[in-house]
Amino acid sequence: MARKLLWAGAAAAGLYLITRRPKRYHADELHNLFWDPEKRRWRTDDEVASILREHPEYVPEPLTSEEARVLAYLPEIDAAADRFSIDPALIAAIISRESSGESDARGAVGEYGLMQIRASTAALMGYTGQADQLLNPSVNIRYGTAYLRRQFDRYSDKPDTAQWAVAAYNAGTAYYERGRFANQAYVESVVQYRWPRYARLINRIHGIYGPPAVSLDGFGRASPCDWRCSYGR
Repeated sequence: MARKLLWAGAAAAGLYLITRRPKRYHADELHNLFWDPEKRRWRTDDEVASILREHPEYVPEPLTSEEARVLAYLPEIDAAADRFSIDPALIAAIISRESSGESDARGAVGEYGLMQIRASTAALMGYTGQADQLLNPSVNIRYGTAYLRRQFDRYSDKPDTAQWAVAAYNAGTAYYERGRFANQAYVESVVQYRWPRYARLINRIHGIYGPPAVSLDGFGRASPCDWRCSYGR
């Protein structure tokens, strides 16, 4: 049993390594596993295991290999979420559906990278670089999220704006007839399945390690956030 609990603590630490986030801890949060605010020191493995015995809900959920690939880009996802006021879990869900977290993915009709954005679409959002630079994860996520933001604004008058925005992100325009989108299977796979799952995972990561103090700009440089993310969170 003790070995299993220690493994659970190691799994929690492993989730941190997967996401490549800096160590940021909030001493006043009960679910902080690793920092002891009273003793002002890191907890030992035995102490972490003791917490997990009382609070097994703090053990991070096992990740699939695809989820691990997607969450490896969480700093870039968070930066885009802050910049364009989009839920980071929705960005992650679209990355999962579009490319399974493969940064070098190429589509059949000219899509690039994690969010499978075309060069012409990126240009519409102000991108002036070379097409192959859209394989850069931070660039790809920035302009893919900008395009998603555009769709949210476009369908802001709809009661189910997120579904319309996701449908249009995939299809260019959201075609809707008789209670269904033309790409209904895509919309459901993102909104109903992936989005809630990534929300749980990202909320747990942010809960344990804290949100980022700074964002990454479109080219991976540390900079203050342009906007504070409030949409859909």
